[in-house]
Amino acid sequence: MPTRGFALVELVFGVGVAAAVTAAGLVAMQDSRAQASVRSDLSNLRLIAQASAMYAEDNQDRLFTFSWRPGEVPDTPNAELATACAILNPNSPTSELQAGAMQQLDLVTRSIDSVHLQPDVSQASPGHIPYPLYSHLPLQFYIGESFPSEVFISSEDAARNYWMSDLDGYLADPTGSKYRPPSTATSFVSLWRWAFSSSYATGVSHYSPDFGPPRTVERGSNSNQYNSTDQPGLLGRRSINEVAHPSAKVMMYDQYDRYTGDGLFALLDDARPTMNFYDGHAARLATNQADYGFDPNDPARGADDPDQPVALYYYQPVSWWDPPGSVRTLVAARFDQTRDGLQGVDYPVYAKRRPVGVGLGR
Repeated sequence: MPTRGFALVELVFGVGVAAAVTAAGLVAMQDSRAQASVRSDLSNLRLIAQASAMYAEDNQDRLFTFSWRPGEVPDTPNAELATACAILNPNSPTSELQAGAMQQLDLVTRSIDSVHLQPDVSQASPGHIPYPLYSHLPLQFYIGESFPSEVFISSEDAARNYWMSDLDGYLADPTGSKYRPPSTATSFVSLWRWAFSSSYATGVSHYSPDFGPPRTVERGSNSNQYNSTDQPGLLGRRSINEVAHPSAKVMMYDQYDRYTGDGLFALLDDARPTMNFYDGHAARLATNQADYGFDPNDPARGADDPDQPVALYYYQPVSWWDPPGSVRTLVAARFDQTRDGLQGVDYPVYAKRRPVGVGLGR
């Protein structure tokens, strides 16, 4: 009896089934990998929050950030930077930013050995506000982490993970890196610092007063801009004891939701970035479930209607840095500029579920 061969339709069907099974397997693998990355990010964010409690214990209850003061001699073996800080004018509001930039350079050069970067005051990054993306450096140094450190970098942050894997290559030629920093600057002095930045931004109330005037740090007109204080002596002086609702107040948040599509800017309504809180827990939460933020230099504006957005700015994507297809969009301040600052609430659900006053395991 002749054997029966496969009909064409059966063969096509079989191939289709095999392709569908393979595709489903790939999707499952990708989903599993993404879930593992989320868990890794959340674990690191919890570690950061817990380490911040230890830092506060050892530093008179101060929240971690830059601590060098203009006109004072800081404790460092880098004598040139210490002298440069000591001669800064303590009555100038820009001096605090300069002192922060010097401490930034100090911490990095004490932690790495590179022919490209030395504790020379001329290499202190000029003209930037070091607090939003670099406040973690004193904490990183305190807990003895390497510079850069995977603890402060998301598993899915391709650029920073690449810089970390080839730090010497980045420092040798920042403008020639596979991943160009989101800056139009071209000089080494302005670009070296990006290799040591964090995926996680620190909210402005962590290092700046809750209200102005005098002017506090706040978002500028777009996502890449911050306006600093116009009065000296205000930055880096916040205390852990000022946090009124530690379970509901965000400490640090990923600047992007790296697990939705190609990634979303964290303050877009559809985003679900990872973040940690002052009581030590971490979560991946929907941005549109967070309370609206405000303008700390005009706190009365919108105070009678907290359910409406008050502080608005433009998400200004950088073509070579932000996800493909990103467009300029008006967004509302939320946990990046918490209403009432350290006294405020970002996620009411946590304020209801967790006891108020439990701060960082203290």
